[in-house]
Amino acid sequence: MGILRIFIGLLLAGVIGVFSVPVLAETEKQHPVHEARFGFWLGGFFPDISSTISINGEVIENPPDLSLEEIFGLEDSKSVLWGGANWRISNRNMIEFEFANLNRNATTELVTDEPIEIGDSIVDAGVRIDTTFDLALARLTYGYSVVRNEKMDLQLKAGLHLTDIAASIKLGAGVRVCQPGDIVPDDCEVQTGSTDRLESSDITLPLPHLGVSFSYAITPKIALRTQVIGFALEINDIKGSLVELDADVIYHPWRRFGLGAGARYFAANIESTGSHLNGEFDFEYFGPVVYAKFTF
Repeated sequence: MGILRIFIGLLLAGVIGVFSVPVLAETEKQHPVHEARFGFWLGGFFPDISSTISINGEVIENPPDLSLEEIFGLEDSKSVLWGGANWRISNRNMIEFEFANLNRNATTELVTDEPIEIGDSIVDAGVRIDTTFDLALARLTYGYSVVRNEKMDLQLKAGLHLTDIAASIKLGAGVRVCQPGDIVPDDCEVQTGSTDRLESSDITLPLPHLGVSFSYAITPKIALRTQVIGFALEINDIKGSLVELDADVIYHPWRRFGLGAGARYFAANIESTGSHLNGEFDFEYFGPVVYAKFTF
């Protein structure tokens, strides 16, 4: 909640007195962040990552959440390509797109005092685990400028976060496999030999969002931009929620080229009892972004 208050404060800081300033005409000169019809940006994102997953089985239901970083050995920080584009359709209307891929994999031997449950498998210490967790994030957003002039742009936003999750956990020999009718964990038999057991989930989920953004030109070359987006949704057997917080400083040494730096925070929860994801997934990242921006 502290992070959310800071971002909301930044969004509202420049609103006082805004309505006394007339809306900018199309022909008047603006800061590049506000005047460009098209914008493209590409750079790097360096987040710290925290994620958990639980996969239900036919026998074992509602297993505890498992940390993908602490238990399965996935990286808790990563450097990834990040970018996007926007199109100012008219003086007040804009469309924006952003994307990032955070794919991770690891091989480890389980080190734990207590066995863990994955689907209908019980895994004891020493069992080899091969984990793949691929996450693709894309955001398509429409923005309407409630207030726009040569210094600032306050937008109301609505759109979709497209989240594509592909998770697989391959368990080596020694795992205990539970069958219908077994008393867990006493009757679950140890899997022997070299045959691996695979537990996986794969889901693509569009999560709608609503939000607000605010940009302010401090000088003709330097601008600040903040954004808050969030939503919660429940449809049939799928529940999801998300929150995204952004803050950037954008420096334009030339009208058509700029450099940006800032931070991104994103958290999502997805819970489903369907065939593609029978369980719960939580994901959170926070870290800096740096990028080059081209405007036309």
